[in-house]
Amino acid sequence: MKKISIFLLLVFVSCSAFKLEKNIILGEFNWIQYGNSPENLNVSYFNISPPFQLTWKYNAGAGFSYAPMIVADGILFIATLNGEIHAVDIETGKKIGIIEAESAISATPVLYKNKIVIPTAHSKNTLQALDLNLGKVIWREKIGEIEASPLFIYDNLIVATIDSHVINYQIKYDIPQKIWEFKASKPIRSSPASDGNAIVFGCDDGNVYCIDFETGKLRWKFNTNSPIFAPVSIHKGKVFVGALNGTFYGLDLKNGDLKWKFQTNSKIYGGCAIKDSLLFFGTASGKFYALREKDGTVLWTFSAKSVINSAPLVSDNVVFIGSLDKNIYAIDITDGKLLWNYETGGRVKSTPVIWKNFIFVASEDRMVYAFKTQRSK
Repeated sequence: MKKISIFLLLVFVSCSAFKLEKNIILGEFNWIQYGNSPENLNVSYFNISPPFQLTWKYNAGAGFSYAPMIVADGILFIATLNGEIHAVDIETGKKIGIIEAESAISATPVLYKNKIVIPTAHSKNTLQALDLNLGKVIWREKIGEIEASPLFIYDNLIVATIDSHVINYQIKYDIPQKIWEFKASKPIRSSPASDGNAIVFGCDDGNVYCIDFETGKLRWKFNTNSPIFAPVSIHKGKVFVGALNGTFYGLDLKNGDLKWKFQTNSKIYGGCAIKDSLLFFGTASGKFYALREKDGTVLWTFSAKSVINSAPLVSDNVVFIGSLDKNIYAIDITDGKLLWNYETGGRVKSTPVIWKNFIFVASEDRMVYAFKTQRSK
C-alpha cells in the first residue's frame, strides 16, 4: 500500500491552532476506520499476547461510543460523547491536542490522507472533514444524525443516518460529491460493510440490506423480524450480523439466502470479529461465542459478568473483549481459556484497538487505559 506523509495540525478547544512538528505516515498498519477494514473484520495488523503492563491512563473528560478510537503512526485519536477528538502520543500518553466537533460523536471517525472525517449525532452539520494540515474544517454536510460508523473505500465515503438514508460521497480534490442516495424505512444504527462491490447494513426495520456499490440500487434484503443495531461484517462471500432477537445470522452475500443462524437467547448489540474460519461475538447476557464461520457451529463459549456491548478484537491467537463488568478480557481463540483480564474504573462499552505492542481500552470512567506487552511480532 502506498504510504503518504502528512503534516499534522490540530485545533484546541480554544479554537487556536496547535502545530505538531512531525510527519505522519499513513500506511497499511494504521487503524483508520471502524473494524480496521471495509469488511469490518476487527482483526489487528499487530500480533500481541499477555502478559500486559499498564503504561499510562488518559482522562478524556467524557464518555465514549461503541468504537471511539483510531490510530495513525503513533498517535491515538479518541472521540468522545462530549464532541471532542483527543490526539494522544502513544509512547507517552500525553495530550497533543483536541479537535472540537459540533456535538456528541457516537460513531467512529475516519482518517484519510491528511483529513479526519467526524460524524456527529445532534448537530446542524452532522458530517464534517477537518484538514489536519490547515487545522480547519474544509467541508460540512447536513445529512441527519449519525450513529453508524462511516465506511471509507476507494475514495468513497459511505454514511448511514438515523433518518434512514445511506449516502455515497466520492471525495475528489477535497470536495465531497454525492454519487447516490438510498432510503430505508427506519433508522440505521448498524455500521455498513463492503467487499468493494456491494454495501451491506442492518436497519431498525429488521432488514439486512445489500445495495450495489456503484449505483446504490437494492440488490436484496433479508428480514430478521427484529431491529438490528450491530455492525455488519463480510467474509468469504457471506454476511454476518446479530439482531436484538438474539439470533446471529450468516447470509449469502450474492443473493441474501440464509446459510445458517444461531440463537443466543440474548440481545446482540455489538459487531463481530472474524479471523480465518473463526467468528466471535458477545451478547447482553455476558455470554461470548466462538463459532465456526462456515456453518455456525459453536466451538466454545466464555462468560463475562455483565453485558458485552461492542465488537471483540482479534490479535494473532488472542481475542479481546470488553464488558460492562468493567473488565477487559484476553481469551485464547483456540479453546476459550482466559489468558488475562484487568478491571478498569468503569464499564467497558467500547472495542479496544492495538498499535504495535500497545492495546488501548476506553472505560466509562472517562479514562483510556494503555497496556503494553513485550510479546509482540
